[in-house]
Amino acid sequence: MHAGPLVSVLVFAILLAPARAAPADDAKDYAKDYAKRAAALIEPYRESGLMSGTILVAKDGKPVFRQAYGLANREWNAKNTLDTHFRIGSLTKQFTAAAILQLVEAGKLSLDDPVSRFYPEAPKAWEAVRVRHLLNHTSGIINYTALPDYLPAISRIERPARALVELVSGEALLFPPGERVEYSNTNYLLLGLAIEFASGQPYARYLAEHVFSPLGLKDTGYDDATALLPRRAAGYRFGQGQWRNAAPMASSVAYAAGGLYSTVDDLLAWDEALFSGKVISEASRQKMFDDGGRGYGFGWYVGTAHGRTLWSHGGAVSGFLAMTDYYPGERLAVIVLANNENAPAQKMARELGALWFGLIETPDPIVLEDMILDRYAGTYRLGPRFFLEVRRDGGRLMVQGTGQPANAFLPESDRTFFSRVADARITIDTEPDGRPNGLVLHQNGRDRIAPRLDPAEAARILAEPRRPPVEVPLDPARLSPHVGRYSLAPGLVLTVGLENGRLWAQATGEPRHALFAEDERSFFMKSLDAQVTFEGDGAGRTTGLVLHRGGLDTPCPRIPDSRPPSGREAGRGRSEAGRSAPSPGVARRGDRE
Repeated sequence: MHAGPLVSVLVFAILLAPARAAPADDAKDYAKDYAKRAAALIEPYRESGLMSGTILVAKDGKPVFRQAYGLANREWNAKNTLDTHFRIGSLTKQFTAAAILQLVEAGKLSLDDPVSRFYPEAPKAWEAVRVRHLLNHTSGIINYTALPDYLPAISRIERPARALVELVSGEALLFPPGERVEYSNTNYLLLGLAIEFASGQPYARYLAEHVFSPLGLKDTGYDDATALLPRRAAGYRFGQGQWRNAAPMASSVAYAAGGLYSTVDDLLAWDEALFSGKVISEASRQKMFDDGGRGYGFGWYVGTAHGRTLWSHGGAVSGFLAMTDYYPGERLAVIVLANNENAPAQKMARELGALWFGLIETPDPIVLEDMILDRYAGTYRLGPRFFLEVRRDGGRLMVQGTGQPANAFLPESDRTFFSRVADARITIDTEPDGRPNGLVLHQNGRDRIAPRLDPAEAARILAEPRRPPVEVPLDPARLSPHVGRYSLAPGLVLTVGLENGRLWAQATGEPRHALFAEDERSFFMKSLDAQVTFEGDGAGRTTGLVLHRGGLDTPCPRIPDSRPPSGREAGRGRSEAGRSAPSPGVARRGDRE
């Protein structure tokens, strides 16, 4: 349930973009060797270290691809297996929503019950919030996982759900209930309390007795870090050039918003039971997937992909990512569970769906002479303290960013190379005699130029000590010109606000981070190793900013007529209790389910 670090979108390793499409062939032809094709599609992700976990694709309830990858425990070198238990984060929400609908069918709850019925401490501002508003994220209640102290403090302390709700109960609603969808994990904390109130049982026990046991889901349960759980995967992240254990997180913090564990087989069984009327009635199921045109039903996103109706949800909890896609018209289920924060779970799931529908077309690499590839090997400077190390590996180039795993780039011409795990290409710039003088990285709608330089010079730059920043006091009036919205990339915005005399920055779907002034235009963060420099024109207007993060400098132009955000809106980041939590090396665009 932790939100990802600010602007992880900038790091070079992967871009979560839709798969390339080709004219559709007959799906039956693809089905004949789908498992082989799927394995080939996932192999580059495994090879680059991006995939560690399990994947299952099923048609009409029967698996057509089912595979485990990587290590469940890196310290013991224990491999993931198909019955390894993974935390599933916000996939929990579909179980919580189904439990609520069961209790509605039993007459113990109503979708129109006010929050105060099961949470008497509800403030007056929440009077109009109903159960249905919690289910479809239209309550307007602030998301507790987007609070600035969530990652460093709140997420690490065991506390009951009521105490977590109290963290935001003093805040006004962001909008009148029912006005729009605004994802908030707090909604599902409250739904957990509703289940306990209506059933008279703890949340975990209710699910065990009324959902897991009746359906035979023996490998699904509420994750208690203090309990012994056989075949439990450990969660990891790749950062600073090495694998690390994921940040610790208290079990109780996720609760009904993201506190379950499961396996791919159990999740398939859950899908089949839910969609066949074994969990809730057909009338309740219709309510679950009636999004009112807003894109979110009860515990599920409702939309389209590959020209077909798609019900889906993603999840992220410290060290784990999860994704479930279900195409009801085709009865195709795609489930991805990973114990690696760097895994592009949604991208892999969507590509596996596209592969089934015959919509994937990957460029075929050409063959280049080894002498040409060897010539391109070297060091290229992409940012002040960020370098790309390029080397030949057989008939391809391996490209490794500072502190990141290496990724393969395959030749499509004598100077251009593409990645199978990213919508990214590189073009080698050469002198007339063919000697390389730099490269251009084409990714995320931007072209980044990386001049070639001596490896010794790169080592010297990285070894230079950095001067620690020193905060200086500034009059808030001198800060207000910086308030606004800035474009990080297509679909990604960096919002800068002012509250209590201090600037804060918040990337799309992330928590906010306080900015500390070094001077009127230079700011640094204490919560992340990141800095911001604001740029202006001759009239004193702020026209953009440069984000310094991970050794890269990224210009972010100001979005015209951007509305200055209020301090209260700082809690509006759409981070989930189980939502895809990006990490260094992961570009997030649309993986926020």
